Amino acid sequence: MSTAAIRSSRTTRVPTREAGASNRGLWVAVIAGLVLLALIAAWFMGWISFWTDPRVVEIQQLQQEAQKQFGEGGGPKTIAEATAAVTAMNTIRTKVESLPPHLRPQVEREGGSMFRSAFRARIDSYFAASPEKRQAELDRQIDQEEMMRKAFDAGRAIAGVFGGGQGSQAAGGTAQGGTAPGGTTGGGPPAPTGSSSGSSSEESRNKWRKSMIDRTTPEQRSRYVEYRRAMDERREQRGLPGGWGR
Repeated sequence: MSTAAIRSSRTTRVPTREAGASNRGLWVAVIAGLVLLALIAAWFMGWISFWTDPRVVEIQQLQQEAQKQFGEGGGPKTIAEATAAVTAMNTIRTKVESLPPHLRPQVEREGGSMFRSAFRARIDSYFAASPEKRQAELDRQIDQEEMMRKAFDAGRAIAGVFGGGQGSQAAGGTAQGGTAPGGTTGGGPPAPTGSSSGSSSEESRNKWRKSMIDRTTPEQRSRYVEYRRAMDERREQRGLPGGWGR
């Protein structure tokens, strides 16, 4: 082959290699762009977080402090402790409502998990008691529920004196970031039967019960049904309306 032919062959191959490299670079850029868009969308939806917003950190700390203060030892034991728990609930609720929508899932998920753990602890406490002491355990939990109810009613009345509004409604039941009977903050059940939240609370209770059931095993569901039956029966014997999580 002549020198001119070799040079011609090299000349024709170089642009082909350059074109292939250019195409690969284009595909890499496209894929990187799509990945970036997916990450941005996931961050905006609250699915991932590259850093924790200081406002979220503050609420999480308040939730943990409330859990430690009011949740350990079975929850509030006096009306004063129940009132303090309601005050903590309202503080957390206000801060959660002030968050941008995409930040709320972070604190709501943690708060919901804390509540479910506390609620399971109440059920476990009932089954851990000997058969002859289970009624006493139910009475202890019922007394606590009634203290919380009174604290919520008092909070609603006070909020009404100062103009009512959302604060009045929230004081009558738990909201996202609220305090449940066991002292847990966030993700608790809606207002108890007989509260001012009316018919809308029944739909909320149904959603809450379904959410709890979806996160349990068949054995846990069986324990919950037995616990709820015993609790409802005891409340009826004491002439009281349905309680939390009913």
